[in-house]
Amino acid sequence: MALVSPAQSHLSPTTEPKVDIVGVPAIGADPRATWTCTRGGVSYNWLGAALNDELPSANVVLYDHLKPGERGLELKHTDDPTHKSSAETYALAEAAVAEYGVDEWAERFLDVLQQYRSSRRTEQRPILFLCHSTGGIVVKRALSKKVMEGKASIADVCIGITFFATPHHGSSVLSLPEYVRTVQRNLGLKWEMSKHLRKDFTLQNPDLELLNFRFGAAALGVKLWSYSETQDTNLEVLSTGDTTGETLTTLDLCIVDSRSAKMSTPDVPIEEEEVKELHSTHVGAPRFTDDDSLRDRYVQDIISFIQTFSSQERAAHRALTLSIMNDIRVDVHQFYQTGSAEEPAMKIWSEHPTLQTFLDVGPAECLKRRLRTPAQVKQPMPNGISKPSIEIRHPTESPAPRIVVGKLKGSTEQSPTRNMTDSLSPPIVEQPRSIHTHIPSVTHDGSSLGSSGYLMPGKSITKPSTEGPPQRSHVYQLPSTSRDRFRWVHVPYTHTGWVPVSSIPSLILLDLTQGLLQHILTTISQEKANLNLHQKLLLDQIWISQHNRATHASPHAHSPHHHRTDGLKLPFSAIDEAQLVLYLPYLHWDSFKHLKMRAAVVKKRRKQPLARPVDKEISNGDSIESKLIWQYLTSDRPIHCRRTLDQYGYPSLRNTSVRDADQVLYKRTRVNQESKSSREPPLKHIRGIWRAVRPSGLQQAEVEEGDDAAKVLMVDQLWLWILDDQTVITFAAPKEDEDDGISKQGDLRNNIYQDINGDLARQCEDCFDFAALAVFHAVNALLGHTTDISLHVFSVFEEYISVLTEQQTKSFKEFRENHKTRDPKDIDTHRLPRYVDNRADLDALLELRDIEDELNTIDKLLKEQHRTVVEMLQQYEELNRLNRGLNGISILHEAKHTIDEYKEQIDAMLKSAQAAQKAFQVLLDMKQKQANIVEAHLAREQTEVAADQSRSVMIFTIFTIIFLPLSFFASVFGINAREWSGVSTNPDFHTVFVYMGAISLGVIVIALLVAFNKATRRVSRTVWKVSAKPITDWWRRRARNGTKGDGEGEERVPLVEVRRDGGKRLSTVSMHERGLWDEEFGLKGFE
Repeated sequence: MALVSPAQSHLSPTTEPKVDIVGVPAIGADPRATWTCTRGGVSYNWLGAALNDELPSANVVLYDHLKPGERGLELKHTDDPTHKSSAETYALAEAAVAEYGVDEWAERFLDVLQQYRSSRRTEQRPILFLCHSTGGIVVKRALSKKVMEGKASIADVCIGITFFATPHHGSSVLSLPEYVRTVQRNLGLKWEMSKHLRKDFTLQNPDLELLNFRFGAAALGVKLWSYSETQDTNLEVLSTGDTTGETLTTLDLCIVDSRSAKMSTPDVPIEEEEVKELHSTHVGAPRFTDDDSLRDRYVQDIISFIQTFSSQERAAHRALTLSIMNDIRVDVHQFYQTGSAEEPAMKIWSEHPTLQTFLDVGPAECLKRRLRTPAQVKQPMPNGISKPSIEIRHPTESPAPRIVVGKLKGSTEQSPTRNMTDSLSPPIVEQPRSIHTHIPSVTHDGSSLGSSGYLMPGKSITKPSTEGPPQRSHVYQLPSTSRDRFRWVHVPYTHTGWVPVSSIPSLILLDLTQGLLQHILTTISQEKANLNLHQKLLLDQIWISQHNRATHASPHAHSPHHHRTDGLKLPFSAIDEAQLVLYLPYLHWDSFKHLKMRAAVVKKRRKQPLARPVDKEISNGDSIESKLIWQYLTSDRPIHCRRTLDQYGYPSLRNTSVRDADQVLYKRTRVNQESKSSREPPLKHIRGIWRAVRPSGLQQAEVEEGDDAAKVLMVDQLWLWILDDQTVITFAAPKEDEDDGISKQGDLRNNIYQDINGDLARQCEDCFDFAALAVFHAVNALLGHTTDISLHVFSVFEEYISVLTEQQTKSFKEFRENHKTRDPKDIDTHRLPRYVDNRADLDALLELRDIEDELNTIDKLLKEQHRTVVEMLQQYEELNRLNRGLNGISILHEAKHTIDEYKEQIDAMLKSAQAAQKAFQVLLDMKQKQANIVEAHLAREQTEVAADQSRSVMIFTIFTIIFLPLSFFASVFGINAREWSGVSTNPDFHTVFVYMGAISLGVIVIALLVAFNKATRRVSRTVWKVSAKPITDWWRRRARNGTKGDGEGEERVPLVEVRRDGGKRLSTVSMHERGLWDEEFGLKGFE
């Protein structure tokens, strides 16, 4: 085993390499021959030549799995005197190598690589691996193994790996014994693959799948290229038939299937893997046989990647992942029974570990931290305060246990002990009394108590000694396994990557001790030593196939469908206990400010295919939701972002930003929206909406005035799984905290916790009762659990419908007042726009359409919830017939009744909105008809004017006909021509007619050109403006200076004139009067 240089490096003695490129061949293959190809009849090692020429700053080396002594072993000829000794040495080396599996080859690989880099003091230099066939499995095992053991020096500096025909999921050709010899010949292996090594490459090998799972965590931020072979390899195998003996047969097979050459699967999605196909055989894959252009493109990709790689970007990406794992808190609640058999009571005790801690140690270990021994150290909370816990002492440790009381800041006085027969005593914590902490009843001196009634530090309470047998005090009953009923695990945010698929459990069953499991359900099943718990619950037809996948890539298109629970009856469960799976949408809310910030993060994240580089505003911000969106938005199993009402109702729409900004709740909760003018132009309330989808920043996205308090309706998701009788798991996205005092209203997790915690808590006997309670609170999350008046959604809708109905009444009344006259001729055309103006009514009609659309979407949500509750009732009744005795049926009936009440309110509001719509449609129709009548009346008047004008023209024509000949002859005879006057100095008739004809013809031609030619008109207009401008300016100045009285000198516009019969027809009014008119009717800005 050694590292060899493929070619002479072009580095100068003073140049320091920036990256190490290591070529890893198949196990036992020749390191140089693997990368040697032929171009133009010349063989050359492309890995060294191409990269050294194109990337001189890279240090390219090849790895040989065999030691130099092992590689140099050869069998001597039988005539050679050393034949026997060489054969023995050869056999011993082969036998030693035959004992190696992938783990041993990985150990040798890491040892050589670390020695090579440490000897050159280049441990921190970035490294890139190129692996062929089984060599890729060795590299994967080496990196993931060292990650688990905490020796991540190589993994930390690995920036990329290329896999050429690597059997990530096994290969029948590499594992079956009949292919041993032909594989050795084709791959050029020193020895045949041993039985032990072939076992590691069997199809569906749990070790390989577990390796993929671990490597997925180890390869975070590592660029991966996976090339698969598409041409068959000629394999000669020894075969037998029914009628023939053993013969050599040639088979054409791919040594590694293309599906096995791709590491990413639905179980282990690898976001940064780039999969490509090679038109070559297995051996030709690392040589790019017959595809020089693809090899050149690959070399350019490698060079570009190395040149643009930034260690700071990868560090920021890893820091983002660690931040997510350490900032998210998982709720673990244990329900246990207390009290006597006659009066039992259910209580809970809780722990809130980070997501990383939960995955590392499991829920049971997290709960044990609530019960600590004196030797254990208190675990600090994030704010630095020690977390209260219950102290346990064995009765033999001390004859007089004490009450542990926290010290005040600066207090050094010790608290003496007191005699007490009980050995358990909880700490006294200054927090509200709840089901978690109870102060034991003891006899005390009132002077020892503070003003709040709690024990003061430095003082002790000693129980007076009494004669007679000792009496047992009332003590706090600690949780115990004998009294535990079930456990509730709640995970904030709905990220599909934290949920495994059905094939994961059986594959990692062989190794339960590793702490790399990144799935919530798998961690719980691992703790119970039964990884089949969630196998049926996460089948493809129940989990993966239930997710929406729209043609566009908008994140709101990702959501699970409602799943029918028929397939989850007791006989079909994966275990002997009943199981349940539930995906339920429920109504929630968010601020419009956060909605635009979320849209800004999504928009910016979608501009890049991967999470790297990480935006600094995201990594340095406090928003966990923004970090999750940035990290997991484009992964194969993405995070499900919170959806608006329209995104839920119309998941196929690519962009719903305008519809979101037109929500009724948003318009009615904006600041000072009541003081706005009722004549506000239509859709003015969504001015600036494009800033919501085109913000200049992320965490500080631009917000319109009043948007801080504005709210929008959201549709969140509840994912619920009942693994067994002791475990229920929920996923639900929280609303991010704000400094408004109401940010937690309607929060599903808080509502459930408040209902099951406290003296008046609901008593959930088992997981199914809790599931029914969770569904009940999901149904009432926003509509039944909010105290802020702006979040009373139905009241907001009813109020807005009432406002629009009142506007409809006023519009009808105004229309009636404006049309009291019976004669259309008496219509005041000065106020004509008021008669036919329908913009306000049209705006109200559109608002009613929006209300109807939103109510229908809410009704769709309620129908889905109703269907879920009905199906759950059927399942619960069936389980009760099997003597389960579920009490959750009453809760489900209550939820069903609540949904029915909500649907009745929705139906009533829909009827009111539709009735108002019809009224506005009737009003608009009446206004349109009235406008048609007025228009017809004005058209008739214009016709009469045209008739009068035509009569005048006819009279003028008659006069022209009569007097034109007389005028012509009078003009002719009046000409002072030579023939008439007899004066020789006068022009003759010929000269006169020539002048007259030429001038007339010129005038006619110019007039026709000006009338029918655009270019001539433009020239004429320009000449007129230039020549007449001084005159017109002088005339206007004179007119302004010379006007006297009101209204004189104003520009007139056609409008109305007084008719002879007292009516009015189109005439003129001043521009000043028209401005006042437009201002009165709100017409400015709509011309």
